[in-house]
Amino acid sequence: MEGLVVIEVCANNRLAGAWLGETERRVPGATVLETDCTNTCGLCQVRAFAYVNGKLVHDADPLRCVKKIEDEARAVVRWLTSSEDEKSAP
Repeated sequence: MEGLVVIEVCANNRLAGAWLGETERRVPGATVLETDCTNTCGLCQVRAFAYVNGKLVHDADPLRCVKKIEDEARAVVRWLTSSEDEKSAP
């Protein structure tokens, strides 16, 4: 179930490296990609953020941001793996 959800984080962001290191283990189906730059100029200087399947998730506090990212990733995994009758996009 790897790679259902892509979490993209800028290498210059406060969440790069250790902050999201355990996310792939805690959220089955999620893959964390660290990129050189996400072209979100300036945001990485003031907020922790990542893109979860293209959706910007951010918070001033890195711990809260990781929780938001993981919650969003879990919601996407649930949506992608639910039956057709239950689907409504997160």
